[in-house]
Amino acid sequence: MKNQIFQVNSYYEGLIQNLYGGSKGCVVALMQFFYQYNQSVIFKSSLSECFLNLYETEIENCKILSQLLIKMNGDNKFFSASRKFLSGYNVDYVKNFEKMFLSDIEFLEINVIELKSLLCKIDDQEIKKQLKLVLENKKDALKKLKEKFFKDNLIN
Repeated sequence: MKNQIFQVNSYYEGLIQNLYGGSKGCVVALMQFFYQYNQSVIFKSSLSECFLNLYETEIENCKILSQLLIKMNGDNKFFSASRKFLSGYNVDYVKNFEKMFLSDIEFLEINVIELKSLLCKIDDQEIKKQLKLVLENKKDALKKLKEKFFKDNLIN
């Protein structure tokens, strides 16, 4: 993304802030996938690469959204548009790996739907371009997660 500063638009900023720091946003996904990665390293190392990939993808998504917020003169703090701060309480601390996969699939499906809706609400083409990168990352992560889930026969 170029060093372009966007025109201040509090509506766009609020939408992106929720996607970034909301209770089902990218920062929560980052925390959740990191938790799951650490669990998998100890208890099911065959899945650790999968969770590490999810975590790394969310780092990229957080970076894109954070930069968008800053360039909109917004704040890239870990809170929603209504200033409700995130905490570890937002993470789903499931220990069962099958349930982790199901929870993550649902989480990413919700994110994809929200991103598609968000793209319809934004007219600025440069902002849309960056959000489309996040959408593609989410869709790709979701596809890989589903493939891994069904490939490993984690569901009967």
